[in-house]
Amino acid sequence: MKHLTGGWIEALEAVLAFLLLMGSIVLLWRDNLLLFAVVLVEALVVLALWHEKHDVAFFVVVAGLGTLAEVVFVNFGVWHYANPTVLGIPLWFPLSFGTAALVGARLVHSLTRSWPKSSCS
Repeated sequence: MKHLTGGWIEALEAVLAFLLLMGSIVLLWRDNLLLFAVVLVEALVVLALWHEKHDVAFFVVVAGLGTLAEVVFVNFGVWHYANPTVLGIPLWFPLSFGTAALVGARLVHSLTRSWPKSSCS
């Protein structure tokens, strides 16, 4: 039961981290430097919580690939940001994308850890 509880606590932490990230962006998107600082702190907290080698690599790869894709999409006119900073995207985007990806990955990990083992695996 302790393992089950630990998984649900980690899932709750991940959901709260995502809600904090989302709320920060919604409230602060007009001030890119302030939002960058807030998202940087959030990213550092998330990486302090989940900092195994694959977590850090996942964060960096997804932040990098997501940012590259976003720059391409914006520059081809697929969509645009209301308050861009560099190359058509906000300064805080890479950190927020990496943070959201890591939070999502940890949420999936914690939820699936709590699922009963299937006899079909």
